[in-house]
Amino acid sequence: MQGKIEAYIDSYDYLTILIDKSLKGNEKKFYLVDKNKTEELEILNCIEERDFYKYIVKFIPTIELHKDYIIKDECDNNTLLRSGAIIREKKFEDIYYYDGPLGVDYSKTRTIFRIWSPVAKEIYIELNVNNKSEKHYLKYKSKGLWETTIKGDLDSVGYLYFVRVFDRFIKINDPYAIAAGANAKINYVIDSSKLYKLKNPKPEFSGEYTDAIIYEASVRDFTQGVEGKYNGTYLGMIDNSKDSIGEYRGLKYIASLGVTHLQLLPVFDFGGVNDLEKDNEYNWGYNPVEYFVPSGWYSTEPNNPYTRINELLMMIDEAHKLGLRINYDVVFNHVYKHELFAFDNLVPGYFYRIEANGALSNSSGCGNVIASERLMARRFIKDILVYITKTFKASGFRFDLMGLLDIDTLNEAYEEISKIDDKIMVYGEGWNMMNPLPDEKRAHMYNHHKLLNYAFFNDRFRDYVRGGQWNKTPGFALGNERSTFDLNHLIMGSCIDYYKFDEPTRSVNYVECHDNYTFYDYCKYYSSMDEKYIKNSAKLALELVLISEGIPFIHAGQEFFRTKMGIENSYNSPDKINKIDYSRRNKYISNVEAIRDLISIRKEYKLFRLSNHKDIENLVHPLDGITSGRTTGVLFEDEKNKILLYVKNDYNDSQLFSNGFALIFDGKRKCEIVKEEYTFKQPGIYIFRKEK
Repeated sequence: MQGKIEAYIDSYDYLTILIDKSLKGNEKKFYLVDKNKTEELEILNCIEERDFYKYIVKFIPTIELHKDYIIKDECDNNTLLRSGAIIREKKFEDIYYYDGPLGVDYSKTRTIFRIWSPVAKEIYIELNVNNKSEKHYLKYKSKGLWETTIKGDLDSVGYLYFVRVFDRFIKINDPYAIAAGANAKINYVIDSSKLYKLKNPKPEFSGEYTDAIIYEASVRDFTQGVEGKYNGTYLGMIDNSKDSIGEYRGLKYIASLGVTHLQLLPVFDFGGVNDLEKDNEYNWGYNPVEYFVPSGWYSTEPNNPYTRINELLMMIDEAHKLGLRINYDVVFNHVYKHELFAFDNLVPGYFYRIEANGALSNSSGCGNVIASERLMARRFIKDILVYITKTFKASGFRFDLMGLLDIDTLNEAYEEISKIDDKIMVYGEGWNMMNPLPDEKRAHMYNHHKLLNYAFFNDRFRDYVRGGQWNKTPGFALGNERSTFDLNHLIMGSCIDYYKFDEPTRSVNYVECHDNYTFYDYCKYYSSMDEKYIKNSAKLALELVLISEGIPFIHAGQEFFRTKMGIENSYNSPDKINKIDYSRRNKYISNVEAIRDLISIRKEYKLFRLSNHKDIENLVHPLDGITSGRTTGVLFEDEKNKILLYVKNDYNDSQLFSNGFALIFDGKRKCEIVKEEYTFKQPGIYIFRKEK
């Protein structure tokens, strides 16, 4: 009786053979057959019989993983020999790591297509030439590389790969494709020399992270209030019109604040939206589909492979013209749908982390976790970052759930991209999330001493100033009486005494970002705070972000009390929840102007931008005598200036004597006021200066 049998190459020492219950009890002998030669190669010696249905047999070193083999028993039950857990062995990477070119190499007379899969048995490429399909098989070269050269000019020709690893062909995108049509249905060959040429260089930047002021925005959110056909698009960010109060929208508004870096929510090709029916779905973009390809959802012509790239380049060019450097939000901890991602079909089981029970790790909360520590996954990540830095002139990268990535990959990535731009910024979410990667290899904030060039979002700053996410305890800015010892150390860069970081350059100071509540909504919907107090609390919180040592981070609209109507995680909420409300901006323009002034003060005085803890210890001093549970005073002093920062979070009258100091920020605007005595009623920060 014929029974079912399965066989897997799980190690360089053994194969695993599983047999059906119908074969139970038989003494088993197994034979290896080269499918193409249809001849028996060798009798496989059984190393171990673990139960009636599972056999461990000796591995035959002469097996080539890209060829077809059959395992059969003495009763002629047979099965295709499949690659299994061998792809996660170090020896596999030693043999098959490939560092040569991948993707498409185009010229007018020929195009070379290259793709990596040590375990594929056949790969062909299907071209769409003049609405006709052409099939071209790739040849296996070595180290997992498959390649073919096709003659002729293939500019703007569409293509897809078909790969057979087991017993059938599966259609996949090219993981190294740089151009695509709408909704990643097809990739395209393009002539990179025909892309838009940037006219404006990156704006000057010192390279000191503490000189940066980061503003985070979504292309979609920021342009839904733009009139005309460009709302929701890259080109909408280049809007030049003014509104009724003479304020710009888009990039010009962002630049008017005085920030140095615009951090864009993901602009690579992502899932969860329809590029053609743009209003059917909404998504922030943390669903990677094609990493090298700009999102078609933000393009006016998502089916035109040139247009979607050129429009992003045009937006970048305008940002540079306005003095904004661009940081890119990148997502390397997971992909959108693992079963559809190209590498899962090219090398099944290689690209993702696996739990002890054999299941995919779900530490990301998205169904999979990229195994960044595997050499070809590491190479993929580095290649993406280098490409974005070169092609789209990245000035920095924000890494989503960075704590799920491995330390070596991030350090090697920085080494590569800093060769292109030595002023580049790298930072991310450094939470320590449990996953199969050992703790000492995880790129979380408690391992910051192993990641010398990386900064981390400072959740201690957020939770102290705003309040905790998982409890109802209000923070300092909400009027709560908190330890001023803690507040002083946050102001001093979170790098003194027991605080997390060794330098202020490691601390991204924030109280609000795209996920979780806006500060306004946290006060109103989470903490049930009285409306009349919310704006003063939100203003104080942002002021503390901007005046503390470290890297200030502003979420778009935070400067005018952005609300998402109480929606905490609005990643797929409609535009009415997520879009930037320019009428609200105009309503609270006085607060916007105050933030502009405070940014200019930060940029004017280096004392607020110190880049090492020794300078902070020597030049920044909490003051005795005016520090209590609701107020604090901090003195900044260098060879030119003495600057007093006074912080209060209550509504009681506070008196301060000038002692020769002039008030340069009164909680509302930049000023130059000299009095013998000052009285402050509102919560906020107040800044005094005296020349030495």
